[in-house]
Amino acid sequence: MVSNINEFVSFANQLADEASETSMKYFRKKLNIENKIDESPVTIADKETEEVIRNKIRRSFPNHGILGEEYENEKLDSEFVWVIDPIDGTRSYIAGHKDFGNLISLLHNNQPIIGIINCPAHNERWVGVKKTNTTCNGKKVSTSNISKIKDAYLFTSGIYFHEPFFRNGFEIIKENSKYFRLGGDCYMYGMLTNGLIDIVIEDTLKAHDYMALVNVVEGAGGKISDKYGKPITLSSDGSLVASSTHKLHEEIIKIINN
Repeated sequence: MVSNINEFVSFANQLADEASETSMKYFRKKLNIENKIDESPVTIADKETEEVIRNKIRRSFPNHGILGEEYENEKLDSEFVWVIDPIDGTRSYIAGHKDFGNLISLLHNNQPIIGIINCPAHNERWVGVKKTNTTCNGKKVSTSNISKIKDAYLFTSGIYFHEPFFRNGFEIIKENSKYFRLGGDCYMYGMLTNGLIDIVIEDTLKAHDYMALVNVVEGAGGKISDKYGKPITLSSDGSLVASSTHKLHEEIIKIINN
């Protein structure tokens, strides 16, 4: 483990504090909404929140790299790289829903060592550190002990599954799960780590959408991978499966790839 990990955890929380302040400044206010090339919306809140985070990283750790959603990547060949999504769930944010969040993660030699899911409108923050128990607002949390799909509560943010086999596998899991709900953005993963839901399945994600989730989910006892069961990396294909237990995860991956 990195020797000065506590320093980085403290700094990551400072970034989350500033992200909270900036994103909440514009929440439920009239905003000018632009559409990016991929037709996803972006607002001044997204851009300003990322600027605040980037500037603080540059001042404190000028040799660190930065991968963000709204601006060009910086120094990705660095030993340490910060991956940030200033507002995960911009559509929810625009609509005044509280499930949006600020995602902040730190990679060491391309391996995630810190992840933060910060949901300021809910006043909840999940902090995951490699090989350490995940916390929510400073208290340790853990996933449920559900090990079968038939007993599980399934969430997804949207039915965006590119490959037919992945979509078909998802539909089978949905039909066989106990409960299903559509929507939730990064807040879904907080609920998973708190043991309130059991499965999250998504597709078409980018690195800034998923890197912060890895340490949070794993530190609460859950399992997270791509649709093939492979570890999540910067070059992952955008699919993501997060489960409350390893046994449940194995069942899900087997169905998807059958």
